[in-house]
Amino acid sequence: MSPILLPSAQQPEPDLADQHSHETQISLFTRHSGNPILSRKHWPYPVNSVFNAGAVLLADGETLLLCRVEDRRGLSHLTVARSANGVDGWRVDPAPTFPAEPRKFPDEIWGIEDPRITWVPELEQYAVAYTSFARGGPGVSLALTSDFRNFERYGVIMPPEDKVLLCYREKSADTGL
Repeated sequence: MSPILLPSAQQPEPDLADQHSHETQISLFTRHSGNPILSRKHWPYPVNSVFNAGAVLLADGETLLLCRVEDRRGLSHLTVARSANGVDGWRVDPAPTFPAEPRKFPDEIWGIEDPRITWVPELEQYAVAYTSFARGGPGVSLALTSDFRNFERYGVIMPPEDKVLLCYREKSADTGL
């Protein structure tokens, strides 16, 4: 598959300013020739599909994916896959790593998905923001972990009306947040 080409952010030379046919393009991403690097055939238990992983490079150099996995009922949970090089040799947890817990967190009644991972140095933990689904719609939920085996859940932190969340690695000098 060919690389994804995006228009260059560079300004055209003055004599080319009005000639749109000479746009410079750069390759931002190149799809791996072995894609998908993970699929349901890699999973140690029966699933419908695997997609939308949160990714992080661990301190030991290992790549960790927290994958959204759809089970045979059509509900999603999160499972860890690890690789030394981020391309192959994946080791997938033998059972769901982070299943929905609708009895404790009713906002997860229809599953959890789309994890995003941010290292928080002040806490020496990873923040995992994820989408939880309930009768009221999707919401942004939060959990903390230091090892991707044990998680401290905080539940919904943003209502269904606003599913957009961004976690910064460093505090803002302006706000202190």
